[in-house]
Amino acid sequence: MINWYDLPAYYDVSFSYEMSDELAFLKNVFKKYSNSSQPKLLEPACGTGRLMIPLIREGFDCSGFDLNRNALLYLEEKLNRNQLHANVFYDDMINFTTHRKYDGIYCTVDTFRHLLTEKEARQHLLGVSKALKKNGIYVLGLHLLSKEKKIDRLTRWTARRGRLTIKTIMSMIKLDKNKRRETLEVELKIKAKERNNSYTSVYQLRTYTLFQLMKILKSLPELEIISVYDEYYDLSNPIMLDSGSDYAVLLLRKK
Repeated sequence: MINWYDLPAYYDVSFSYEMSDELAFLKNVFKKYSNSSQPKLLEPACGTGRLMIPLIREGFDCSGFDLNRNALLYLEEKLNRNQLHANVFYDDMINFTTHRKYDGIYCTVDTFRHLLTEKEARQHLLGVSKALKKNGIYVLGLHLLSKEKKIDRLTRWTARRGRLTIKTIMSMIKLDKNKRRETLEVELKIKAKERNNSYTSVYQLRTYTLFQLMKILKSLPELEIISVYDEYYDLSNPIMLDSGSDYAVLLLRKK
């Protein structure tokens, strides 16, 4: 069984599907809350740079790091091919270090949930706080366990780029609320020219109820919640989190 993060060309196509709202949201947030003419942004676990590259084209000064060297190599090649510049480096979300201070940091679509323990998650948030300028913004997006909505155990989508078509099927195969573990299986069905392939990967994410998320955020008072949004990424329509919330995009400001 192969790790789908080791297939950066396919991963990039799959996760670039319908990201226009997410991208517009990030662009508008960082322009709204930064006083800089060219805001400095950092993306932990940046992967193939699906968000970073369009943000660079919008005039942002972007940096990113990842633990997967295949993804970083793919990103660097894509930057060179498009004659774009970014500070890309190898590091992990838990103990990352930077020599710069950033106007904004973003971590969306459950990347934060790859940190499987409370200690790891808190260490990451401390690192984010240290890396942000005063009044800098951290955009954190993740799914929550809702008390009212049924958990969607199967998600599928199809993405295309040129002659390449990728059907992605994501299934929850186990949920352990006591251990706070969600086990996911992802199948990539690849169709390229006359060749068809299929790759399956299994990985775990840490689960969060609203209470559990608020508890860890309250332990870091230097990061204050200034607004919250849902999966529609509508900056004009902030929401109030409650027991029925199943996705949250939080804007955390460094005091």
